[in-house]
Amino acid sequence: MHYKLFETARLGPLHLKNRTVRSATNEHLSTLDGQITPAWVQVQRELAEREVGLIITGHMTVDRSQRADEGQVVLDRRIDHSLLRQAAEEVHRAGGRIVAQISHSGLKGMERVNGCRPKGPDDFTEEELDQLVEQFIDGARICQAAGLDGVQVHHAHGYLLSNFLNPQENHRTDSYGGYLENRFRLPARILAGVRAACGPEFALLVKVDSNGCGDLRALLRLCQRAGVDGIEISGLDFATRAGEKKPFFLHEIMEAREGVEVPLIPVGGVFSRKTAEQVLEAGFPFVSFSRSLICQPDFISRMKENPEAESRCFACNGCYKIYRQRPVRCVQHTQPLKQLEIVFGPYHQKD
Repeated sequence: MHYKLFETARLGPLHLKNRTVRSATNEHLSTLDGQITPAWVQVQRELAEREVGLIITGHMTVDRSQRADEGQVVLDRRIDHSLLRQAAEEVHRAGGRIVAQISHSGLKGMERVNGCRPKGPDDFTEEELDQLVEQFIDGARICQAAGLDGVQVHHAHGYLLSNFLNPQENHRTDSYGGYLENRFRLPARILAGVRAACGPEFALLVKVDSNGCGDLRALLRLCQRAGVDGIEISGLDFATRAGEKKPFFLHEIMEAREGVEVPLIPVGGVFSRKTAEQVLEAGFPFVSFSRSLICQPDFISRMKENPEAESRCFACNGCYKIYRQRPVRCVQHTQPLKQLEIVFGPYHQKD
C-alpha cells in the first residue's frame, strides 16, 4: 500500500496540506440568539493546529427563523464579522483551510427555539424560494468577505435541501417537485448563484446523502454539472449506525461513481489511519472524520505521529445528545465548556 493520507492535495481552488477533512459537525457553540462566539473560533483554530487539512464548520443556518437548535450559528448580516474573520485567519496561520457549511433546517427546524413550525418543501411559495436562494448567496458572500476559503452547501441529513431531493418529503407539483431534475432545481439555483457571486477561486462544495434521492449516480452527475469542486457523501441513516467502526457508505458510492470526475469524499465510520488509507486506496482523494474529532480533537496529529493510532471514540453516538445533559461534547470528556452550559443549561432537565 502506498500511504497517502499526509500527502498534499488540491481540492478545486484549494491547496491542502493533507487529505484529511473535518466533516461539518455542529459545535452547538453559538449564543442563544445564534451569534458566533470565541469558543466557536477556538474549535476551528485547534483543529487546524492539530493537522486537519480542511475544516468544514458545523452547519450555519441562512434563515434566522429556522434554526436546528439553540446553539446553532446564524449566518446572516448580523453575524460578528470580526470573529468569523478571526477564525479564518487563525486557521490559515496554522496551515489549514476552512469552509463554512451553509444550510436551512427544513423539517428539522426546532419549533421551541424558533417560535414557529419547521418548513418543508411544500411550505414555500416560489417567491419565498427566490428569497431563500438569495439568503444562501448572501451567506456565501459573507464568508468570502471574512476570508474563509469556501462554502459547503448542505444537501444531506434531512435538512431542507435534503428534503427537496427526497421524493418522500417533496410533494410539490410545480417545477420544484416530481423528477429528480426538478427536485434538484432549488439546489442548482443556489449553487449557480454562489458560483456567480463568489467566483472560481472560492471553493464550492456540497454534502449529499447516498440514500435519500432514489438515484445517487444521477445526483452526483447533477452536482458535477452544477460545477461543484467536491462532493462529500453521507446518508440519511448515519445516526443509526452506533457501534459501527467501518466506512458507512463506501459500497454505495463506489457503485455510483462511474462517470463522475468531481472529487468524492466519503464520511462515516473511519476511526484509524489504516481505514483512512484503505478509503484512499479505493480511489477517493480525501477522507472525512467527525466523531473521532469530537472525542479527540488531536486525532489527526496522533495518526500522523503514529500510523497505528486508533480513535478512542466508542462510536456510541452519545455526542448527539450529551451536551444537553452536561456541558461537554463527548461522553468521555470531563472538562466542561462554559458556552454549552450557558446555552443548554435551562434544557438539561427537559431532555
